[in-house]
Amino acid sequence: MSIAITAVVKPSRLLRGALATYAAANLAVAVAMLSAAPGAFRVPWLMAAACLVAAVGAMAGLATVGNKRRIDISGVGEMRVTVQQKLSRAGMQNMPCKLLPGSAVWPGLLMLLVRGEDGTVAVVAILADSVSAEEFRAIAVAIRAIGGQEAPDQVFFGPHKIL
Repeated sequence: MSIAITAVVKPSRLLRGALATYAAANLAVAVAMLSAAPGAFRVPWLMAAACLVAAVGAMAGLATVGNKRRIDISGVGEMRVTVQQKLSRAGMQNMPCKLLPGSAVWPGLLMLLVRGEDGTVAVVAILADSVSAEEFRAIAVAIRAIGGQEAPDQVFFGPHKIL
């Protein structure tokens, strides 16, 4: 069975929704802190400021355009990650990558730790809604196969089946 796959990984709508919910919750807590009865909290302005900083950070994450990535895995297990929009890591654009120990394969999420030829390390997160269900399964199988064929001095599969 060949592990060759090519998939375009779109930004996750689920992750963007979670960020929006987090930002709204922090804004609501900040408003509640500032409008609470006097003496209800020790320093409500400081807690409200912390919540506002967290909300602004989440909104900044929402404002950035997500990167589309293309993952190419050849039949022999060579991986290539291509960033198609704004570069998050300048050195990771369209170069062969090596899967590193510490990558995780879960039923709804793949967290791939990859190193490019120039030594830059990046994390590629693939949520289940970023690709089709068939592509997600195929990528997970290919990643497990790559993790199983690595050098014996690198232990990918521990007791919890995390690469």
